[in-house]
Amino acid sequence: MGTTGTRARASGARAMPWNGAGPAGMLAAAGCMLAAASTATAGMVAGSGPGGLRITELRVDQQGSDTDEYFEIQGTAGASLAGCWLLAIGDSGTDPGGVVEAAINLSTWNLGANGRFVGHESTFGQTLFGGRALTFHPECAHAVVGTGDAINFENSDTVTYLLVRGFTGSLGADLDAGNDGTFDTTPWAELLDGVAFVRTNSTDPVYCDARVGPVKLTATGGMPPHAWLGESGWVVGEYGSWDADTPGGGPAVPAPGAAATLAVAAAASGRRRRRAG
Repeated sequence: MGTTGTRARASGARAMPWNGAGPAGMLAAAGCMLAAASTATAGMVAGSGPGGLRITELRVDQQGSDTDEYFEIQGTAGASLAGCWLLAIGDSGTDPGGVVEAAINLSTWNLGANGRFVGHESTFGQTLFGGRALTFHPECAHAVVGTGDAINFENSDTVTYLLVRGFTGSLGADLDAGNDGTFDTTPWAELLDGVAFVRTNSTDPVYCDARVGPVKLTATGGMPPHAWLGESGWVVGEYGSWDADTPGGGPAVPAPGAAATLAVAAAASGRRRRRAG
């Protein structure tokens, strides 16, 4: 099992305000842009693999130390994750894209009774916002990935997260030498799903159709700190609050193949994602 991270972090910065208005209020406070689908650059078909496996939630940053980074995978209840990897594709030094920043082997685990798996750090649950710590939905499967702050997703930058099967590449490998947004090499047997978190004024390549951000949040450089895949697409969460986090729980996601875009109607509806646990 492999995980890595030596990326810069944003900490101690101003929290995004919570105005109690649910997603509509959160998106207004965050200044979230529509995550419009673009022409496919990596041949991705969301949820096309066995069990319809999807990436459905990512917490990549938070106010203060990043103790609670996690990711959520959804599919058929009890399905095996054998051969599956979560990859983070971003930059490195003067190379703006295509670099494997993180590679997390999920082969050991299965999805839970509700069809969800959460990979998290051993420090998960240590940070309180409003007196509340993060907890897991009782029917999900969850596991510590690595030790301590092992996930360490990059902050304040544009990163593409891919769920693949049969990864044979290596950490630090450059999969897009020309930095044109098209992979020159794809060291996996199957590409299952993907989502990109995009920062403000970014010109870095993105490697999937589903894109979230940028948002009006100086502390993260406009990169969404948290997002989940809801009924109408990807929605941005909060920086200094757990009010939108539901690791291992939450609403149904769009059917595989549906465009993973942030719908105006969903934002205006004021629906709020239920809490886990």
